[in-house]
Amino acid sequence: MLSNLFKRKKKRSKKSEQRELDEIWKMKVKQRDSYNCQVCKKKVEGHNCHAHHILPKGFSRLRWDVNNGITLCYRHHKVGNYSAHMNAIWFAFWFKTNKPQQFKYLIDKLIEEGRKNENSTY
Repeated sequence: MLSNLFKRKKKRSKKSEQRELDEIWKMKVKQRDSYNCQVCKKKVEGHNCHAHHILPKGFSRLRWDVNNGITLCYRHHKVGNYSAHMNAIWFAFWFKTNKPQQFKYLIDKLIEEGRKNENSTY
């Protein structure tokens, strides 16, 4: 019976919900950046198109904030001397210089988060 099928519908796990939200976040970041690597400005597609978290996913309040993301090609995301993962200092400087409004937004969020943590009790 159809009614039994609806009753048996499995509850989704927190992990699967997070994965779905991660995929939506990636898509929104890439769309915002018109599927262009923001460093080299090349159009990127498929597996070469990466949405990079500027601040790690561990900053839970920013995990799915599109302003905490940037589209990068594989080379500028994962490998080489000028990639976000291999040279964090270079990337931070590049990001501050080339995306000042987005950089300021994230700095302000970090300061706000720090203030919340200072005022919380353990």
